Amino acid sequence: MRQEDNDDELFRLGPRDRHTHSIQSPAGWKDLAVTLTLFGLSLPMLVVGWFGVLLSMFAFDACGDGGCNYTAGSVAYFGFPIAAAFSTVLWASVAHRRRRTRRRAWMSGAAAVLSIVALFSLAVTVVHFAAQPN
Repeated sequence: MRQEDNDDELFRLGPRDRHTHSIQSPAGWKDLAVTLTLFGLSLPMLVVGWFGVLLSMFAFDACGDGGCNYTAGSVAYFGFPIAAAFSTVLWASVAHRRRRTRRRAWMSGAAAVLSIVALFSLAVTVVHFAAQPN
């Protein structure tokens, strides 16, 4: 079945229809508020996570005879805040780029929070296995 060409549909007379209907509405002040709140939440989470890694470092006190991997523990202790800060800055730059193109950016703030949680659990797991005597 073939559709007939209609010249009225091909060449419209009159003013153009300027109403565009996008699938996603542009980012507004609510998106900015949620994004800033999530990034504001990620910074105290970084500090609390680092304190949690510090507390997990007390597991090395049980290694009086030696046999624990102090190098892996110190890498987790110093590496967690560096990796978490780098991750937060990376996600903030992604959010800035998305906001500049008028797209929603709250997902970048949520990703920053989730990456800090993931890095914390990785650091605590490394410290736990490093504090096990051989």
